[in-house]
Amino acid sequence: MTSTNSQTIRIVHTREEGTLVEGSRKGDGVWEIVRTRGFRFSRHVGLYIRNSRDKAADRWTIDRAAQALRDAGFTVEVDIDNVTLGRSFAEAEADRNERAEERADRYGERADRNTAAGNARWDRTRERLSHIPLGQPILVGHHSERRHRRLIDWAHTQDGKAIEETKKGKYWAGRAQAAENYQRHREDPGTTRRRIEKLEADRRRIVRVLEDGWERTVHAGEELPEGARVLHTYGDGDRWCKVPSSPGYKASREADLAQIDDELGYWREVLAQAEQRGVKLWSKADFEKGDFVIYFGEAVEVVRANAKSVSIPWAHYWINAGPIVTVEMCKALAHEKMHTDTVPYDKVEGRISRAEALAEGLTVGQARELIARRKREARGE
Repeated sequence: MTSTNSQTIRIVHTREEGTLVEGSRKGDGVWEIVRTRGFRFSRHVGLYIRNSRDKAADRWTIDRAAQALRDAGFTVEVDIDNVTLGRSFAEAEADRNERAEERADRYGERADRNTAAGNARWDRTRERLSHIPLGQPILVGHHSERRHRRLIDWAHTQDGKAIEETKKGKYWAGRAQAAENYQRHREDPGTTRRRIEKLEADRRRIVRVLEDGWERTVHAGEELPEGARVLHTYGDGDRWCKVPSSPGYKASREADLAQIDDELGYWREVLAQAEQRGVKLWSKADFEKGDFVIYFGEAVEVVRANAKSVSIPWAHYWINAGPIVTVEMCKALAHEKMHTDTVPYDKVEGRISRAEALAEGLTVGQARELIARRKREARGE
């Protein structure tokens, strides 16, 4: 690898653009160095770190790549801005949805192209074989033997290629379908509720660090940082301390908080719109002991309604029991104590009252229809 010390490479990070490499030219050896250290290449933006937009810089990856470039003789400058906010979450989400639509179109075209090529190859092979009667054996010793064998070998090869092209078509069709469903899956109410819970937990964690500092080990003989509070001293002299955040770290974390608040507002609005469409967001107020919760297509009796979930009999008791599962049924299958499991409210598919589930004369088919109807109602359909 050849490089010159006069060439300066800049690794730049902003929340708006992510982490990019500037100053590199084709063939200068930079790509060969950073490709094994977390960077990728795009014909649109050049060398970059994937998924680095809209967040603070990955200092470990950046420092590792910078040091490798310096070791190779390059002059490297690192410019990181973790404080300035970038695009809004709504803009970022719209960009992701747009790119998903583009992928769906591109993958759909590939699927059509591969499927058409496979079908065409299959049809051409059948046409070449059409002059041979069905079931016609190879006439050994006849003047047509060699031609017949070559045709069969050729047809076998062509059929294999046709099958491979058809498989590619099915693969790209699946990718296209996944891309088409991207936004629907992203905005699924259950998924959105879980995402909001995670974001709220992340927010609480950042607030705690900003208010109380962060914990780390200060080794024996090392001077305590200013304002550090010793929580525990180990036998070897190391100390576990609560260290106040530096001004730069605080500014970066406050930018993270602003982005989390922006994202939380977006997803809460998605849930509000889902409720307006008639989607049911389940909670403890919707269940009491003896009700039946619809879970994995079965109606299972509720043992207890908790703050974030309902308790139901352990699935091993009822997984193949039928559409209506009662506690009494599960207790009969339990050898000693009946074990229970929980269903988070974001995974509840619907609710059936005890009177409906245990109605006299309710057939299996009627129970299945009742479950399907309650699921549709919960989805606002």
